[in-house]
Amino acid sequence: LRDGKLVRTAPAAQETEQSLIEAMLGRSMQQLYPQVRRPAEDSPVVLDIENLSAPGVRNISLRVRAGEIVGLAGLLAAGRSELAMAIYGAAKKQGGQAFIGAKRRTVKSPRQARRAGLFMVPESRKEQGLVAMRSVRENVNLANVAQHATLGVLRGRAERRATARALDLTEVRAGSPELPVGSLSGGNQQKVMFARGMLCSPQILIADEPTRGVDVGSRQSIYGLIKTQAEAGVGVVIISSDLEEVLGLAHRVVVMRAGTVVAEYSGPEMTPENVLSAAMLGATAKDARAAE
Repeated sequence: LRDGKLVRTAPAAQETEQSLIEAMLGRSMQQLYPQVRRPAEDSPVVLDIENLSAPGVRNISLRVRAGEIVGLAGLLAAGRSELAMAIYGAAKKQGGQAFIGAKRRTVKSPRQARRAGLFMVPESRKEQGLVAMRSVRENVNLANVAQHATLGVLRGRAERRATARALDLTEVRAGSPELPVGSLSGGNQQKVMFARGMLCSPQILIADEPTRGVDVGSRQSIYGLIKTQAEAGVGVVIISSDLEEVLGLAHRVVVMRAGTVVAEYSGPEMTPENVLSAAMLGATAKDARAAE
């Protein structure tokens, strides 16, 4: 089924994972990951991390330019999410710093991060992002309430207009913006998180497991949102346990292991073999073969 219509019936033995995904999408698998224009080499740095240490990470240095998509890869407990939380001000920094934007602002809390131009889609939308029993409208505007208030009084019309615009841009399917966000599908809940981020007009977007627990159609919509943000000049950091997703979206892949960066790849070197070898061994595939 696709969009409420029967598109194909076939014996299970004739189907593969790829053929099913292509039938659900209505297009080939090659079109799942959009081609994102690579930013110019002189694009301004929007995120500059210098020797950052925090719970779970140590001495991380990394730069992200405007319009660039950087993927963070690694095994479980490699420190990727811990790094994101430290950058966002949700975990206390123990050393070093993260500078945001041309003004090189530093942050100590998520509120300061959003004001500086950094927005994060957290790893768990249910535990860290959404208020399930509150409406879609309220969840979309959760980080932007002050923009729609005058002297502490919420301007409902302005909030509703902003909600409608954000839901349209992110293709959220909800019968009404007044429905509890918990009544939506996983994919639409995740897109509500991206809708909230778009209203913040970020310079930097960190997306931790952006497509976890969503259907393949929503995955493609989310990839399109990431492409739109990058091509608008937003620096994007993707954290994903899906290696294919990281390689399919990122201009550059940074590999973490045991809380530190062990490798960085771009261009032809961005291969599953190289990334997995670095994540597991702290070495490239070539190095691992040489050691044998």
